[in-house]
Amino acid sequence: MRASDHSRVRRLLTHGARLAVVAAIVWLVHAEHVAFLGRQQAATLDALPIGRVQRHLPEAAAIGGASPAVAGGRDLVDAAGERVGVVFKTSPVGDAAVGFSGPTDLLVVCDSGLRVAGVEILASRDTRDHVAAIERDPGFLKSFAGKSLDDLGDGGASKPDAVAGSTLTCMAIAEALALRVGGEAGAGRFEKTPSLDDLEKIFADAVAIEPDVGDPAVIRVLAADRIPLGWALRTSPAADRTIGYQGPTDAVIGFDPAGRVAGVLVLESYDNEPYVGYVRDDEAFRGVYRGMTFEELAGIDPLDTGIEGVSGATMTSQAVARGIVQAASHHLAHQRGRKESGLVGGLLRDLDGPRLGALGVIATAIVTAFTRLRGTWFGRLALPIAVLLYLGFGAGALLSQAQLWGWSQAGVPRGAVVLLALGIAAVVLPVTTRRNVYCSHLCAHGAAQQLLVRFVQPKRTIPERLRPWLTFLPWALLGLAILTAVLHLPLALVDIEPFDGYLPMVAGIAALVIFVVSLVASGFYPMAYCRHACPTGALLDHLRLHGRSDRLTWRDGVMMACLAVAAAAHWWPR
Repeated sequence: MRASDHSRVRRLLTHGARLAVVAAIVWLVHAEHVAFLGRQQAATLDALPIGRVQRHLPEAAAIGGASPAVAGGRDLVDAAGERVGVVFKTSPVGDAAVGFSGPTDLLVVCDSGLRVAGVEILASRDTRDHVAAIERDPGFLKSFAGKSLDDLGDGGASKPDAVAGSTLTCMAIAEALALRVGGEAGAGRFEKTPSLDDLEKIFADAVAIEPDVGDPAVIRVLAADRIPLGWALRTSPAADRTIGYQGPTDAVIGFDPAGRVAGVLVLESYDNEPYVGYVRDDEAFRGVYRGMTFEELAGIDPLDTGIEGVSGATMTSQAVARGIVQAASHHLAHQRGRKESGLVGGLLRDLDGPRLGALGVIATAIVTAFTRLRGTWFGRLALPIAVLLYLGFGAGALLSQAQLWGWSQAGVPRGAVVLLALGIAAVVLPVTTRRNVYCSHLCAHGAAQQLLVRFVQPKRTIPERLRPWLTFLPWALLGLAILTAVLHLPLALVDIEPFDGYLPMVAGIAALVIFVVSLVASGFYPMAYCRHACPTGALLDHLRLHGRSDRLTWRDGVMMACLAVAAAAHWWPR
């Protein structure tokens, strides 16, 4: 093997190991965050009086360590230290189940066979009187006793009888238990499905109805000889959490074969019946959407339905109107989801004009970085202005330590198409092309400093005595960000960088100060922030493959130290 080939192989292996260290840190940040949430969930159980557990499991003498059987739960031990059961609570996983006005946190005690020994209410943000009625009822919470965790998670297949007057809260409790053990919430708040008699009020010639195979909320309406008359869309379960005066209402919207609204029918409701009756009997309300296409209905803002309200039933009628729009929007998303499945389809569904414009700027910047355009007036002036105004002040799309490590902890949020594109370009291009394209062409703060260099023409150099400190500063900030993410330190990472300054309405004082100071400094020293203070730029440059990538430096030592701390934080016995 020639010396040049040997050097190339060594460079690739060394840099591959460097990338592996960064990837390992990212994985440990995520894994430790998941474990942290579990510990946090179980932490409140430490202060739980053992007497509350003994009401349901008398043999329990103490609350032990983390349970291997139930994530976020605690083992229960007897006087001899033997495991006799498990205790856990439903929040925060079960908080997605909302009753009349909020979720309910439940304490669940199981025996050694993981069968429920007892359930009681720890806390609730639901209406006080509804919760009190359940606590007074001798049977509802006791009806969960003896069930296995699989039974609890079985989508409410065997729902207990609800307490009179607290039906929604009871249903939410059953759903919270199901969600907590990994199951799913029930199909909907309303068990009675629309009948032919109901739909004949919209489709007078209907002789048969049948559910749609792909979407249970859709009902096909047929005339004689199975001639299609249209279809109906049920608002439950899509709008089950849309509350009027006292609860949600089930309704159906009928569409003719051309896809236009033929009528609206109000069905069952948990709201006050006099109010529901007013809405049900109001001809003007039932016809307000008539003639509107399905797409038009789905595109209305649910908070601005155009409905002022039926006289005497304003809250109920507006809730029904919001539910109709929500059901249409949900069904439209469901249709698109069947056509565009997977991550790529989900991202495509989130594209709109502003996001497409931002992606266009990103694509243009990447092309400019790899062509002669980068040395022309376009690359030196027009592109930085576009990046500054569109990606910076327009979209606030800048990579930051808060975003990078937040994504490492909890994953990429839906809708972050522009930031995801920036992240991919920022990470992949330095490794594959040897160019840190993000810092040179895509960062709005870098673009601002480039324009300062062009128009202000700063020529000062950093004093020699400050250079060692400023060389280490971005790496100190990077190490601090990693340790904050993995140790969950009480530090807001947006406060160590200036990037929130591009969204001044939400930026904190620290970010705004760094924003101003960094630009003022760059007016005296060319690209001062990028060269001497940016932790995100330091990380991206660390990922860049270059001619000296085969040499280990103190920067690799910093990353190895962060990896060691992250590994210890995750695996150190507690």
